[in-house]
Amino acid sequence: MRTSKAHARPVAIVVGADDAGSAVAVALHRAGFATVLCDDIDPPWARRGMSFTNAWYFGNAELDGEAAICCSNVKSIAPVLRRDNLIAATPWSWHGIALALEPVAIVRSRSTRRRDGSPFKARAPEGALTIGIGGDYVSEEDFDVVVASGHEGVGSVISVDEARGCGTGTANLVCTADRGQIVRAAKAGRFATNRRIGDHVRLGQIVGAIGDSDVAAPIDGVLRGLSARGAAVFEGAIIVEVDPRGDPALCFGIDEHAWRIARSVVSALAQRLHGNLPTSEGPIIPTAAAHAV
Repeated sequence: MRTSKAHARPVAIVVGADDAGSAVAVALHRAGFATVLCDDIDPPWARRGMSFTNAWYFGNAELDGEAAICCSNVKSIAPVLRRDNLIAATPWSWHGIALALEPVAIVRSRSTRRRDGSPFKARAPEGALTIGIGGDYVSEEDFDVVVASGHEGVGSVISVDEARGCGTGTANLVCTADRGQIVRAAKAGRFATNRRIGDHVRLGQIVGAIGDSDVAAPIDGVLRGLSARGAAVFEGAIIVEVDPRGDPALCFGIDEHAWRIARSVVSALAQRLHGNLPTSEGPIIPTAAAHAV
């Protein structure tokens, strides 16, 4: 088992700080991996109470009792990883981090809206297991393992051909609620809002804006998803999600859907390591999530 030069624990990198990527980061962290969570500057992910996305805006975030600290560059990641109770969050390139820390695994969670040059697996260091969540992958060269994110078969390991039919990665995952409960960005831009996750809203109430275009609540309920103030949203991104159950507590924590994906990622990595996970102390993932979809 390879280990980071900066830390005795093996390193795992998760690309994408949405709810699925954050659940995976928690699971890998609890399994004993020195975990790095990467995303773009000002990520748009709406389920901020169910992810580590806020670390990019406030410098730190908590999820299910675990903490992530935002690191502005590669050099600041190593000191965070030396503290066994922290996850490193960073806007730095996953490829640059992989070259510096020699991870045993790289997991991609966020939507694959754009192809960034050569296939993902080809850019990973030799020997690192690459895992893709969702769909829209072009060939078997993209990842070693693909984990389904749609409601049917969520968390199951699927073939690349099956993944092609799953849509666009986590764009499907964060849309697990009824389609009438979400709002997608009609255009790219910066999102403005003065509302918070868990706030009660009414149908048609203005909750934010992109430029001069207002964004209204699609139904009565509470804000389970709301992109951060200043988020760089892309056209089609989910920027608002309203939970009609009206309970703010259900807007926080990790739901069963994301946990299933996280279980499969840890299982795939355990299989690659012949069951030799870094730690077996305590439950990595609870048998039932506190907040089911």
